[in-house]
Amino acid sequence: MSKVSLLSIEELIEKLSYINSDSVPKWGIMNPSQMLKHCSIFIDLYSGKITVPFWYKYFGVTIGKLFLRYISKTNPLKTPKNIRTEKSIKISDTSLNFQHEKDALIQKLRKLNTLKGQINHPIYGTMKSEKVIFLIIHHTTHHFNQFGLI
Repeated sequence: MSKVSLLSIEELIEKLSYINSDSVPKWGIMNPSQMLKHCSIFIDLYSGKITVPFWYKYFGVTIGKLFLRYISKTNPLKTPKNIRTEKSIKISDTSLNFQHEKDALIQKLRKLNTLKGQINHPIYGTMKSEKVIFLIIHHTTHHFNQFGLI
């Protein structure tokens, strides 16, 4: 599936014990609560719970496979920083409850262990659950690195 070695879901959850509401990112403009919510909503998107405009799916099924191949070979600690964020998962609210967002992300990460079979990804179409989980862990690792958790 991939040449990149990632942390397990349990290891990611353990890393969350090192973040607090005052943590400062190494790059970017999100505060800790926004990052946690962003990662949580990303899980919703990649597990098929959020829809995106038609043109995203068109892009995803036509040339998105190239992106997936690229990201599958890229260490999440080396992925580009400050990439434009899809507006459906961009978090602008600065008054989020940190503990609520942390608990919600932990719950969604744990639920990844129950994803099985084929997932109807809103951008890339039908994908194996293992690939969806890989992409979620890759993305989450990228943002945990942003906040010095990895």
